[in-house]
Amino acid sequence: MTYVTLLGIAQDGGVPQAGCSCKRCMDVHNGKAPELYPVAIGITDDDGKYHLIEASRTLSRQLHLWAISISKQRGLNNDVPVVISQISSVILTHHHLGHIDGIGLFGREVMGKPSKSIRLISGKAVLDILGKQSILDPFTLESISNRSSVDLGKGVTLEFYRVPHRESELGETYGIVIRGKTKSILFLPDHDTYRETLMFQNKTSIREWIKSLEVDVALIDGTFFTFEEIQCNRIDSKGIPHPTISESLELLGRRKKDDPDIIFIHLNHTNPVIDNSAKRLEIEELGWKIGIQGEMWVI
Repeated sequence: MTYVTLLGIAQDGGVPQAGCSCKRCMDVHNGKAPELYPVAIGITDDDGKYHLIEASRTLSRQLHLWAISISKQRGLNNDVPVVISQISSVILTHHHLGHIDGIGLFGREVMGKPSKSIRLISGKAVLDILGKQSILDPFTLESISNRSSVDLGKGVTLEFYRVPHRESELGETYGIVIRGKTKSILFLPDHDTYRETLMFQNKTSIREWIKSLEVDVALIDGTFFTFEEIQCNRIDSKGIPHPTISESLELLGRRKKDDPDIIFIHLNHTNPVIDNSAKRLEIEELGWKIGIQGEMWVI
């Protein structure tokens, strides 16, 4: 069986976020709420090999979460703490901080992986940027492009779809479709606007595009509920490009019978849906969901 595990649901900074003393972040510091890790996906293929999408600074805790989730799925005893350490592949959607700042942990300073022992799959621009930092010795590099695909391991293939995201900066951003034998999942943690993404993919609506991908689950960008939640905290709030959950709900409306599960991830620490708020209920009443850290799908 191939398993897909959601290893984090937060935006790049996680929850708690550095330098923040809001109640949501302080509750985590004080043990009143669980830590939320930056978005990442763990894929366990039919041969039991492990493949990681995104590499965050919380990699140590995410590898432990991954192992615990798999143990529970398989009905194994997880009384003894375990972690996953033998990673076969790392895939990066783009080069922004929270998605790549764990790459160096595979090197000699931490995990000490042998030279060229792990596949590193991303856009060429991303690989070029990382290559300038002398941290890629553990990896063999594989570049991807729009609508390209990669045979990741037994029972699982990845398809890559370029999406506009902060195009003025170096790099490129991809949504990824994870295809298994019985189920497929879209992973789209970051993009700028639906207008630009749909134009790039030659589609007219979110529902049309997601249906054309033939996925059962869509994990999509839910960074902010509205931009108002950060206007008091960030002077650059208008320059942070992400579609809001509020806009997504307006465009999607209520879930229809043949819609896939749409699940919001990449949540900023300011996002009220992290709590059991009225905003979260609004999403659920329309038939959509908020990601759960450690959630797993058999594909």
